[in-house]
Amino acid sequence: MIHAIAIDDEENALGIIHNYSSSISEFKLHHVFSDPLKGLEFIEYNEQINCVFLDIQMNRLNGLDLAKKINKRIKIVFTTAYPDFALQGYELDVADYLLKPFSPDRFNRSIHKVRALLLGGDKHPIVKLKPDMQDVIFVRTDYKTQKIRIMDISFIEGSGNYVTIHVGKLKYLVLQNLKSFEEQLMPYDFIRIHKSYIISLTHLDSIEKSSVKIGEIDIPLSESYKEAFHLFLESNYKQF
Repeated sequence: MIHAIAIDDEENALGIIHNYSSSISEFKLHHVFSDPLKGLEFIEYNEQINCVFLDIQMNRLNGLDLAKKINKRIKIVFTTAYPDFALQGYELDVADYLLKPFSPDRFNRSIHKVRALLLGGDKHPIVKLKPDMQDVIFVRTDYKTQKIRIMDISFIEGSGNYVTIHVGKLKYLVLQNLKSFEEQLMPYDFIRIHKSYIISLTHLDSIEKSSVKIGEIDIPLSESYKEAFHLFLESNYKQF
């Protein structure tokens, strides 16, 4: 069960979230707050809350600063009209990023993603989402903010404070660490198989003893991740 609140200093935005959430099963929107400090106080005294829909640009307290004050067990979904803020959101390991205005279907997919993270813990989500056209990430690369569809990402390669996102034959170099993408992508059938690689199982072609193949590219499968990788496959896919 998802127990949520929404914090936004725009009453219209709160009304939209309230309307969208009214027909979703196993989801309860307990309260909405236009005052971020009152919302934070509510969270601190109500331990059942496990999800917060949070605007970023607010008068009394910036949503990014507020997110840092919220217990890590609570899943945060940022709601904002500015895609550039998505970059800071990834650093905070937020569950999702809803770019205003968002549709009821996109809101519902966000709920499913939160549910996957809450049920599955850090390694193996019970609820899986098949990425579609609506599921995107925003990254800062080449002095611009780039929108990338999750369904098009084949794998992500980390190197220090940078990652390279592989999308077909295109590559996007981003100043970010690999872990910041791990929780964002996990419900969409992405899994970490090496300290430097996260792969999409949708794009996976074959598995060797110590590597996997995506297209013509061989990606190492390290011993420290191998057991968890095979357990995930056995739990979620038919073996013949």
